[in-house]
Amino acid sequence: PYTIPGVVLAIACILLFLRPLPLIGSLYATASIILVAYAMRFLTLAMKPVTTAVGQIPRDLDEAAAVSGAGPLRRLWTITAPLAAPAAVAGGLLVFMSAFNELTVSALLWSSGKETLGVVLFSLEEAGLGTQAAAIAVST
Repeated sequence: PYTIPGVVLAIACILLFLRPLPLIGSLYATASIILVAYAMRFLTLAMKPVTTAVGQIPRDLDEAAAVSGAGPLRRLWTITAPLAAPAAVAGGLLVFMSAFNELTVSALLWSSGKETLGVVLFSLEEAGLGTQAAAIAVST
C-alpha cells in the first residue's frame, strides 16, 4: 500500500472514474469512489496475513477431504475458510487501523456530505478549531 503514493492513486481514480462506466455510471463525487480507492490501496495489506495462513494449512487436510468426495467449494468452505478466518480478521483490523487515519487519498476524493474522518479533522484544524477537532478525535 505504500509503494504508490496516495495522491497518485487518488488522481488515477479521478481520471478512471470521471467518465461514466457501463452499467454503473460515474463514480466521481460519490462515496463509492473512496471505497474503491481504499480497496485498491489496502487490499494487499489485508491479503498478506490470509495468504500466509492459507500457505500454512497442511495439504493433507485438503487431500483427505477430496478423497472423501468433497468438491472444491465444499473443501474451501469447511477446511480453508475456518482455518484462515483468524488471519482474515487480523488483516481487517490492520486495514482499519491504517485507513482510519488515512488522509492522502480521501483529501482528493471527498465531496460535500461524503467526508471521511481524517478530512473532517484536518478541515477543523486548518480552520483554527482545534478544540472541536480534539473533541471529535477523542469521541471516535
